[in-house]
Amino acid sequence: MIKTNNLVLKISSLAIAFFVWIIVINISNPIVTRSQMVPLEVVNSDIIADAGKTYSLTSANTVTVSYEVRTRDEGKISASDFKVSVDLGDMYDITGAIPISVEVVNNKDLIMGAVITKPSIVRVSIEDLQRKEFTLTTKIKGTPSDGYSVGEIRLERTGVAVTGPVSVIGQISQVGVEIDVTGLDSNDSGNAKLQYFDANGNAFIISDSRVSKSFDNVDYDIVMLNGRTLALNFDVGGKAAEGYVFTGAESSTKSIQVRGMPEALESLDSITIPATALSVEGATSDIITTVDIKDFLPENVEAVGETKIAVTLKVEALDHKTLTLTISDFEVKGARPGVTTNIVPERIMVVVSGLTANLESITGADLQATLDIGNMVSGGNTGSLTFNLPEGLHVDSYTPFEVLIGNHASETTSAEQNSTTIGN
Repeated sequence: MIKTNNLVLKISSLAIAFFVWIIVINISNPIVTRSQMVPLEVVNSDIIADAGKTYSLTSANTVTVSYEVRTRDEGKISASDFKVSVDLGDMYDITGAIPISVEVVNNKDLIMGAVITKPSIVRVSIEDLQRKEFTLTTKIKGTPSDGYSVGEIRLERTGVAVTGPVSVIGQISQVGVEIDVTGLDSNDSGNAKLQYFDANGNAFIISDSRVSKSFDNVDYDIVMLNGRTLALNFDVGGKAAEGYVFTGAESSTKSIQVRGMPEALESLDSITIPATALSVEGATSDIITTVDIKDFLPENVEAVGETKIAVTLKVEALDHKTLTLTISDFEVKGARPGVTTNIVPERIMVVVSGLTANLESITGADLQATLDIGNMVSGGNTGSLTFNLPEGLHVDSYTPFEVLIGNHASETTSAEQNSTTIGN
């Protein structure tokens, strides 16, 4: 009985203590520090857009706002009482840093003292905005009914424009639709959502909200044929104008249905459109040409259905990038122990050309430069570099330099003594 009375007494004491604490808090009404997570607004973003560029915040899109408030009023304060913003017009170009400003828009009389944000600055990454045209491609998945094949997929539109940051656009190799033909035994039509494809033909999703297409869906018609289907290959002749490069042939028609004697079809699995019909000679932009497949079919083989197809020969302008190489960036072959070797000058400027997307991440190490001094004589020698570049890149020029070997090297001028030395 005594234990029960003690328990009741303890519970009663806690309740009385809590009640007293509530009374004290309400009477004293102390100032407390509280915080809210507030969305970050961007002001004057049109300054970036008008310059043909785009931006992204390198930190979160929300900011912690700390403030002081009386205890009895803290429940009246919410995130909507604050406006947190950054003005792109205030960006410091070197670091990309912008101060965060905070404004109390409601319940100003309840906020005590200064309002503080964390972080107090935000950094903005600025990048060129690119608009690129893509010829729509079609990809087929699934297998039609036995004896049937896809002869052609006709799209309502032939091209689409994609706009976004250069770094993201460079990841896109193709834009098109993927259509399931499983079990088809007759012509079909529908509407498909456009997809992005990488260099390996794999579809991928771009979640960056700065990337947009001129349209998102396209209508299509499928022509189903009964017979043998031959894939189409394209040989392209000629050379694009100086400063431009041919990047590939594209067509919405990937194959053609043919018929003929069994012995004529037996060895056929594709039809090649020759370079005499497809040329990019002197081209400075894409070339769209129409060819008639029937002109290139073997004897005793005839096409079924429409034989004229449009082929787009893609031509892009070359860009240039200058890289600075030092001795540490290339391999030296044939160095002789104990023989001094100097390079003058010590920094070599290399101009590389290629597509913009291929040049973006290229570094000096990627050039795999090699200097062979095995056959050089004592004294001054003209330096020569060889390169092993990634596909699609070309070295246009590099700084002439001299290789000084042996005793002559020790008699170099003061300027030459500042050059880099190889060997001991």
